[in-house]
Amino acid sequence: MIFDWFAQSGLFALALIVVFVPGLLLGAGLRLRGLVLWGAAPGVSVGILALLAIVFPFLGIRWGHGSVAVGVLLIAAAVFGLPLLFRSRRRGGWARTAMPRHGLLLWCALVVGGGLNAARLMTYVGVPTAISQTNDAVFHLNALRWVAETGSASSLDLSGLIGGSSFYPAAWHAVASLVALDNGQIPIAANVVALVIVALVWPLSIALLTHVVTRGDRVVTALAAALSAGLLAFPQLMFEWGVLYPYALSLAVVPAAVAFTIVTLRCWLGARRGERFRVAVAPGFAALLLVVATTLAQPSSVLVWGIFVMLWLTGMLVRRLRQRRQARLGALATIAVGWAAIAVVWLALAYLAGPVLWKAYRGVLGAVADVLLNSHSLLPPAIGMSVLMIVGILICARDARLRWLVIGWVGVSVLYVVSVATDLPVVKRLLTGPWYGDSFRLAAIVPLVVVPIAAIGLAALIDVIVRRWRRGTVPGRVPLAFIATAVVAVIGVVSVVVAPVIPLRVAAKTDPQSRYALNDRSYLSADESALLRRLPDLLPEDALIIANPSTGAAFAYLLGERDIIPRTWSPPQSTAWDILSSHLNDAADDPDVCSALDAYGSPGYVLDFGRGGTGPGQYLMPGMTDFDGKAGFEEVDREGRASLWRITACD
Repeated sequence: MIFDWFAQSGLFALALIVVFVPGLLLGAGLRLRGLVLWGAAPGVSVGILALLAIVFPFLGIRWGHGSVAVGVLLIAAAVFGLPLLFRSRRRGGWARTAMPRHGLLLWCALVVGGGLNAARLMTYVGVPTAISQTNDAVFHLNALRWVAETGSASSLDLSGLIGGSSFYPAAWHAVASLVALDNGQIPIAANVVALVIVALVWPLSIALLTHVVTRGDRVVTALAAALSAGLLAFPQLMFEWGVLYPYALSLAVVPAAVAFTIVTLRCWLGARRGERFRVAVAPGFAALLLVVATTLAQPSSVLVWGIFVMLWLTGMLVRRLRQRRQARLGALATIAVGWAAIAVVWLALAYLAGPVLWKAYRGVLGAVADVLLNSHSLLPPAIGMSVLMIVGILICARDARLRWLVIGWVGVSVLYVVSVATDLPVVKRLLTGPWYGDSFRLAAIVPLVVVPIAAIGLAALIDVIVRRWRRGTVPGRVPLAFIATAVVAVIGVVSVVVAPVIPLRVAAKTDPQSRYALNDRSYLSADESALLRRLPDLLPEDALIIANPSTGAAFAYLLGERDIIPRTWSPPQSTAWDILSSHLNDAADDPDVCSALDAYGSPGYVLDFGRGGTGPGQYLMPGMTDFDGKAGFEEVDREGRASLWRITACD
């Protein structure tokens, strides 16, 4: 298996270029250095690419490697010239955003955290060509083919895949589309980008946030990087559940966005009035791009960013008010306006998301136990991380500068408990609506606060050992941090070896296998996949197919390179579709069927992948199966129980 991943080293290198190089160029122009540069680079890259993707269609420019490279270079050139506009007699204003080098400890910790995350993902996915056998994968992977065909990766255009014209966050699609060199590489590109997110983007991002909130504590920062693989809820869960590619990218960028926003505010508030803009413009520009990245990947994550920033800002302003009485009105106004803005965005996203469909599957006590044991969404308990978290909570609760982390943990935990333990419609929609009431999405937020808290807890234990045995033979704080990192590595390796694939549990049901496995039990069966891959040899390029989308047939657009109605997992909502889903196989006897087919462009072929189902995201469509012996249908090909038919009834 591992050799299959090594065989894709070329695409992995391309993914690294796409995800890091634009951000590194702009970061260098902003005079960022060290961890700050590398931690911000992925999010800045995503922000730039997402914005370019929106701008290009208005300029008549196709989305591609050449046009993107030119766009990035022009932006980088402009950024390199910006310092010339803000020169002053005092130097170092821009360089203040560059933080100290962390040395060997940090990079070893990043290797441990990133390596464990990568190992867990690769063992679950299996081979890089594997496709997530889930509903969401149909849309996301088909969208990458649509980007290649239309030449647009804009968030204003992506819904055109399903005939829409509304906004759809497309930052992940903009990134992944640049990694896929052709349609056949789209599944590999999705998996390679996922690997970059878990192995590099997330550990760097959470390390950067920890560095900022602890004001440069290199031991805590390194421990956070090592512990970034300590919880399955993120990033691993997002590539099992869903699959939630955009949300995973969005959450991975959030810590860096929070960190740079805090740095920007510190620079602004700590500088003299005449120097504020010059000092804060560099981190502020980076923070803006990071927020754009997380918003255009998945808008609900901007709430996570906003809440964490406001918790920090509120705590900082309250401390200032206690120390000095002046500017009380301005501080209170800032707090009020900030939280009001959060409330407006929260309510808007809850309204746009619609009614919450996910039902409670845990009692309140069980949900609280999940929180304390870090076993959210029925994942195995993370005992070690939970112990470190509790120690960290005690430390942070006593430190006014870190107390906001504890409040953030409590807030996220409450949202999780509401999502899994209550079914009050108004309460559930109001509080968890921006995340669709999905406990998996809410559980994925938890590591954003638990990892820094656990790192603080582990560092506190190291400090106790150093103080208690100061006169003995116990090594210093940094050497003990190296030892702790090595222990994390050993425990992580053992856990991956012992349980390479942890089955996902959804309510009372446990997955029998990885969701990337392809066989007779998977969402798209092996027979169905084989038939779809033969479509280019069976049908003309302009052929249009129709099928029950919840059976996986919509993968025909990607795997078979032929158009299909619909191109996603959910069916259209119309009277015409209702007729087809119930009576398509009666086309020879029911004249309404041909009229209904006309409403969808008169598809000439239908895939029979069975009746469908009644579970979540499944639909029973008895009219789109059982064509054997039916007048008006001619069999084109068959693979096991999967078959392809030409519709002759409407000729």
